[in-house]
Amino acid sequence: MPGKRVTTAKKATKPAQTHKTVAHKTVARKVGAREERVNSLRRGLDVLLAFGRQAEPMTITDMAQATGLPPASARRMLLTLGELGYVEQRGRRFRIGPKVLDLGYSYLSSMPLWQIIQPVTEAISQAFNVSSSSAVLDGTDIVHAVRANNRQPSSVLVSTGTRQPAHVTAMGRVLLAHLPPAALETALDAITFTPYTPRSVKDRRQLAKILTLVRQQDYAIVDEELEFGLRAAAVPIRNKRGEVVAAINAAGHKHLLDLNDLEKRILPAMFQAARQVQAHIGH
Repeated sequence: MPGKRVTTAKKATKPAQTHKTVAHKTVARKVGAREERVNSLRRGLDVLLAFGRQAEPMTITDMAQATGLPPASARRMLLTLGELGYVEQRGRRFRIGPKVLDLGYSYLSSMPLWQIIQPVTEAISQAFNVSSSSAVLDGTDIVHAVRANNRQPSSVLVSTGTRQPAHVTAMGRVLLAHLPPAALETALDAITFTPYTPRSVKDRRQLAKILTLVRQQDYAIVDEELEFGLRAAAVPIRNKRGEVVAAINAAGHKHLLDLNDLEKRILPAMFQAARQVQAHIGH
């Protein structure tokens, strides 16, 4: 008898993803992410931020140069913001409008942290005849959120919303030092080491070494790196989980703020104040 031919069924296999398929999905995800963003809103915020970098009112041409927008787009953004009250127009020039303060107030009023810290800065300022501020980290800058000023002499005007380079400020170093490792590496890569004074930190390697010490001792002292004559110390503010959420400082002219007094009297008081804030804030 002729033998029967036996056939075996082949197991179906899932076709392997090609590099092209994976790349297509990656592009699709990126396109989807872009579709979730409103570029016109981004451009409008860029326009508002540009005013903060200019002391004088700006023309449409000025704004186009400052933001990289085409003049026609800059004009539309300025007119729209003007209708909303965020920008004021005087002839050919535009300036920031008082309604912008509502945005900053919304941030401050929505964060009980600042309501707790404000009287702390005032107490430090009055007790030691210094200026005292609290700030958060934003990229490679610190942003002052609250401030108590005893009229210490300074050429740098500081108020709520003032931005300063983190790497040459005591609060900035405290905040940088307590970043997660990956975030710290990103920040160090982005810093431009501008020499504000001859004593300013000069490069990434030097700053990394300084931040290691700051992390170990849990405070920072900066002497004349941002401004001649300016000395400051800062300690971290932590939430109940121990995460650093802000920093608080004491600052003044070096002739009025003795280094020994700063280390022996003021820093211990600042650490005590930071613990009091931590006890009253949430997670």
